[in-house]
Amino acid sequence: MSDIDTPEQPGNTAEASSRPAEYVADVSFDDLNLSEPLRRGIAERGYTHPTPVQAKAFRPVVEGRDLIVRSKTGTGKTAAFGLPLLEKLSAEDKRVRALILCPTRELALQVSEELTALGKYKGVRVAAIYGGASMKQQEDALEEGTQIIVGTPGRVFDHINRGNLKLDGCTHAVLDEADEMLNQGFYEEVTRILDRLPKDRQVLLFSATVPTDIQNLIARYTTNAETLLLSGDVFTVEHIHHVRYDVSDAFPKPRNLIYVLEAEEPSNAIIFCNTRDDTALVTAVLNRNGFDAELLNGDLPQKERERVMAKVKRGEVAFMVATDIAARGIDISGLEYVINYSLPEDPAVYLHRVGRTGRIGNKGTAINLFSGRELATYTTLEKKFGIKFEKKEMPAPEEAMRLWAERHVREIREAASGAIFEGFLPLAAQLKGRADADDLISFLLKYFFSHLRMEKAQASEQAGEAPAPRPSEPRRKERGERTERERPPRREERERPPRRDERRAEGPGESRREDRGDKRRRERPERGPSRMDAAAGEVKLWINLGTEDGLGPGSIVTALEEAGAPANKVLRADLKPGFAYVFVAEEDLAAFEALSGKPYKDKTLKVEKSRPRGERDPNRPPPSPDAGPGEAKLRFNLGTDDGLDEAKFIAALEAAGAPAGKVNKALLRGHYGYAYVPESEAQAFEALDGKSHGDKAIKVDKHRPRGTRERPPRPERTETPEVPGQARLWVGLGRSDVADEAALTSALESLGAPAGKVQRVELKPSYAYVFIAEEDVAAFEALQGKPHNDKPLKLERARRK
Repeated sequence: MSDIDTPEQPGNTAEASSRPAEYVADVSFDDLNLSEPLRRGIAERGYTHPTPVQAKAFRPVVEGRDLIVRSKTGTGKTAAFGLPLLEKLSAEDKRVRALILCPTRELALQVSEELTALGKYKGVRVAAIYGGASMKQQEDALEEGTQIIVGTPGRVFDHINRGNLKLDGCTHAVLDEADEMLNQGFYEEVTRILDRLPKDRQVLLFSATVPTDIQNLIARYTTNAETLLLSGDVFTVEHIHHVRYDVSDAFPKPRNLIYVLEAEEPSNAIIFCNTRDDTALVTAVLNRNGFDAELLNGDLPQKERERVMAKVKRGEVAFMVATDIAARGIDISGLEYVINYSLPEDPAVYLHRVGRTGRIGNKGTAINLFSGRELATYTTLEKKFGIKFEKKEMPAPEEAMRLWAERHVREIREAASGAIFEGFLPLAAQLKGRADADDLISFLLKYFFSHLRMEKAQASEQAGEAPAPRPSEPRRKERGERTERERPPRREERERPPRRDERRAEGPGESRREDRGDKRRRERPERGPSRMDAAAGEVKLWINLGTEDGLGPGSIVTALEEAGAPANKVLRADLKPGFAYVFVAEEDLAAFEALSGKPYKDKTLKVEKSRPRGERDPNRPPPSPDAGPGEAKLRFNLGTDDGLDEAKFIAALEAAGAPAGKVNKALLRGHYGYAYVPESEAQAFEALDGKSHGDKAIKVDKHRPRGTRERPPRPERTETPEVPGQARLWVGLGRSDVADEAALTSALESLGAPAGKVQRVELKPSYAYVFIAEEDVAAFEALQGKPHNDKPLKLERARRK
């Protein structure tokens, strides 16, 4: 996606001429004397007139001069340096000839895609290099010969150091959004990369501002640079309508956002948050209220970020909830709204945010949720930048509820239009007369809308990769609209069950349930090999990474590839809390076993071939001996994985407060270790429980000899009675993690749960049930994945048997 939007009707010069002068140059592409292949690429993109920055930058770049450009967001900077570079480069020269540095992965991808599209018929190859993606694929692209490299400074410098990227023939360097690149701390990487280029290279620098660091780069790396001061982001764009809604303290802030969305009904928007926690909360609340939302923040693995961006580009997501850094450089064609969930502290950041709508002279709307703490930013925007905000009243809860109800009723009516439901009208009449009617109807509505979303998701998967909507089409379906694919089959289209007399004829004494059970047993196919067993030509590997490391089936593949595994070689994965099984082809076994010993975050990877059940690892150490007479054997959660040997293990215990010189013997395993101490000293060592070793809380258990371990009888399970309007949540924290019920409540509130909303807690050894009001479920579910001590919090609605 480029910095300039594709017009709805390519070639419509009347539309181009009606745009402001800052978006349309007084020359045409014909005046630039472009080669035929480039003209074809431009025509396919639908561009009819260059923007001023494209027209004015073309000649200096083609002539080889250094160039400094300041131009407003959304004025076509990518094509400004892309077109002249593509014109100058030859497809015959397989060396790297141009290097383009970008501050973010997303911007690097967008620039790469834009240049690839513009140079489609020129034969010049473009490759994107950025962190979080497979090194092997990027190495292959470099080996095959690529004339233009677009990348982030960190990964580019990594390839240079490995010898993959050779810059001896690179005569053009572009710094795109240079100010933001330096703001993110890439100054050293940028200068080291520029130092590797030939002395006669051309430097093109595009920046919204020119702070001191940029001036230093200009002085050090450019020669007689020409400067184009077209416009800067310090000027607001007149065609963006700025709206202010004052947040009401009468209800939570996410609810304020819902009310605004109900009133404004934007078809698509980027919603900006100041923190990653806010992106998670807002996304969860939007999805629970029927809005299609995806989050984009720095915590997402690269493959997940690419999945989100692909959905955004295809128009499948109405609302993208993002932080500033994650959204830097992202350009969504036809974006109508930008929503500031919180105003940024820096007014310049506000201008960057709202600049993503109203591009190339189109109209856009910026909606701002305003509270008192943001008064300084608001005042600066009004007085210094001359922005006029239209103040609108926050919809009253009653009005928002009416709009909310109308939207849901509309969805129900649309779903009901293709269904036969008259047989349930008597039951509906009975329900209305019951005392618990509200509870029953609430459950039915929740069940309906949950399944409606599931049907839409399944229909989207079955549809495969649908073509992106044309600019003239709506960006997404109206909420609740159902396509023919999504409509469930009508009753007469489904398989008709046997009539009552047909069932009676099958034989006396046979109940319907028995018939159905027998039929299922008769029709159930014989089970083949389990999906979690290795098939012919496959190998099943055990790896010491799991869901406790914040990984899923997709992100564990990314983690292994970043550690050096060959790309796209994992067939499937089965994740457990502390480990995972990964299936690969037999010929790839050696490459994956070579990962053992490599670092992943603060862990050392262990990869080994999985053995059938009952087969003991020949390298596994023998069982630890029991304690001798007068001796106690204590198990600690410290081991070789913590960088300890026996001597360091003993020293760590003594440093935590254990009596000195009292450990008779130490025996260490990977993530735990045994200390053999005199029975009389056992209590002093058990007192270490809860004390710290580095960032880790020590856990101590007294080890019982084999044959003496008795499991206490399991208490009889009693089902907690349901309370109308109350929800029960399962939380992955128990007595082993917190001291009591009050400590668990405090832990949840410290992670962001609303204060005073926990009604009751049932604490178990390794988990807990938390009871809250139904309306607070979204706020608590937003805690999922947040870190508590050393592990991500797991939280979900409890299921009843």
